[in-house]
Amino acid sequence: MAELLRREVALADEDFDALYPEAVREVSSRYWTPVAVAMRAAQLLVTDRSTRVLDVGSGAGKFCLVGALATGASFTGVEHRAGLVEVAQAAAASLGARRARFVHGRFHTVPWETFDAFYFFNPFAENVFPASEHLDASVELSSDRCLADLTFAEELLARAKDGARIATYHGFGGQMPGSYELLRTEPLGSDYLELWVKRPRA
Repeated sequence: MAELLRREVALADEDFDALYPEAVREVSSRYWTPVAVAMRAAQLLVTDRSTRVLDVGSGAGKFCLVGALATGASFTGVEHRAGLVEVAQAAAASLGARRARFVHGRFHTVPWETFDAFYFFNPFAENVFPASEHLDASVELSSDRCLADLTFAEELLARAKDGARIATYHGFGGQMPGSYELLRTEPLGSDYLELWVKRPRA
């Protein structure tokens, strides 16, 4: 599997998800990026192997694992559910994906200024899902938290380095700062993959 991903072969999601425990496999199609989308997003974000990518709300690590293996660049996922971080770390070990790492915490606890590119698969939307549609009850979710997180994300994006590349799938829920230019919109899977790039300051 890892060798196929290194050759940029988009595996079937069912095959990739076999890495995960059954409980994760059962919800993968709802909560995590499909392999084909992850591979294309990684291609758009990575300019060379020195690129550092942050996945905001990395879940079981699917995007980072695919991206790191397909591009050879460095991918970091930040996730607020400790159990999912452990699942992602186990999958990385199984695949030998040494360029993928996962940290437990809120998205604003990592140093955004050290990253060149960012990926959002609408990571804050679960806050406004009905409670019956939450992944689990291990973290506190609310519309107030959604608004606070979106505001924080917009501020962090505004402060990102010039040339920062942002890929969104199903959007990210907020307003992209005016310093960003939309360079690509590609229909893919169940929605659109968008690439934004931060323009240099005048």
